[in-house]
Amino acid sequence: MSIKLLHTTARVLRKSGVRAARVAIAVTAITLFAGACHILDVNTPDIVPADGLNDPLALPTIRAGAIGDFGIAYTGSGASGSGGTVEGQILASGMLADEWINTETFPDRIQADARQTDPASGTFTGIFRNLARSHLSATTAAAKFRQLSDTTTNAGLTEMLSLAGYTRLFFAENYCSGVPLSYPNTDGTVNYGMPLTTAQMLDSALLRFDEALIAANALTNATARANFVALASVGKARTLLAMGRIVDADTVASAANVPTTFSYVVQHDLNTARQQNGVFSGIRKFKRYGVADGEGGVGLQWRTVLDPRTTFTRVPATNNGFDAATPQFDQLRYTDEKASITLATGMEGRLINAEAALLRSDTVTFLNNLNGLRTSPPLYILGGVQGTPAPSDQPKPLAAMASLTTPASATAAVDLLFAERARWLWGTGHRLNDLRRLVRAVGVRGGFGRAVNTVFPSGAYFKNGLTYGSDVNFPIPLDEQNNPNFTQCLDRLP
Repeated sequence: MSIKLLHTTARVLRKSGVRAARVAIAVTAITLFAGACHILDVNTPDIVPADGLNDPLALPTIRAGAIGDFGIAYTGSGASGSGGTVEGQILASGMLADEWINTETFPDRIQADARQTDPASGTFTGIFRNLARSHLSATTAAAKFRQLSDTTTNAGLTEMLSLAGYTRLFFAENYCSGVPLSYPNTDGTVNYGMPLTTAQMLDSALLRFDEALIAANALTNATARANFVALASVGKARTLLAMGRIVDADTVASAANVPTTFSYVVQHDLNTARQQNGVFSGIRKFKRYGVADGEGGVGLQWRTVLDPRTTFTRVPATNNGFDAATPQFDQLRYTDEKASITLATGMEGRLINAEAALLRSDTVTFLNNLNGLRTSPPLYILGGVQGTPAPSDQPKPLAAMASLTTPASATAAVDLLFAERARWLWGTGHRLNDLRRLVRAVGVRGGFGRAVNTVFPSGAYFKNGLTYGSDVNFPIPLDEQNNPNFTQCLDRLP
């Protein structure tokens, strides 16, 4: 059971006076009827006239644009005519955490890697804008599907609501408290949003996922209904986890709602740079990022401890990053520009179930959930061959791994849980929020109360004579101060 997004391109001319913008279009491959698999054929003109946006025939293109914008915000893309990198939330959040390390020369990325993020950074302003654009696209598309489609047969409404929920969830997981969400008015003016606390942002994400579940359950086709219930359920459970509502998250992420075989996958291709896998491009192609290892003395040992879920390579053995000095270790989960990236999976559901079991001291269920994944790795998680160059590094289904045994202590059990989450969810934008959960105070949104310098990279940074700073999330870009309702982050707490 899976949903896959395949990118092509189209252009949409919007009514509000905004110039024609090139957007990505996606085609979802799902099983529409029992016993038969179909591709949703989308007839997409190159230009959609402004007046045509209120025609049901425009819905596939509207949906396509929203999916394309989401892909840019989440996975990034290939560079647009330069030797730079268009990164999304996966690369940005993983570098502020301990997944990736900087291997190039741009000062703002170096500062972010050293946990000294700059609100004036052009790079990270662009990343924030792409997420804000995706939120607006998905929200607008959802409204169009509600207005123009038969929502019992067309899954566009539930899908767009889920994507809107994910954009709000990313704001809550990766940014400081106080993100404002603004909207353009039809007369060209802007409806400036008020800063939302992290709790308010999570509440709004939860609302979108609840709406998505209502729309998914209304679908008359059983297969489509099951797929989109699973998509919304993973998003809702992840939001509840970020809220600290683990019991509720466990219920929502049950195997009945989210089978382990389920995956919602963002696909990429070579048609345009916009459609390429940005994680591959940023690491393997442009060598701006690399696989970290025990970063700052406390990060996970991604390279020292070999694991088939987190394979890497340095070929040739003298390979350095763009800065010509930092050893370049390339990730092998995504081995070309066409590699797909999961957004929501049944695997994540089982990890949430395992965490809930651990917190209620049910060690048997905790281990059963973790070992179930290890003994039967989901087919949508692939591994490369450690240390090999392309093309022999092309990822393959994972073989069964040894089962885990009962941890020696409560602390060791938490270590094990987050290490398993790190390995399974590598390169999918989860790690930063997991580190934030570890250092959050006990009783505050599911926090585990660990000291920041035992979780986040700390001490002397390896470049430019810097020392790791104190940032555990990204600031809101300086140009948001054009919003009269916004001044700065409400707080930078985990």
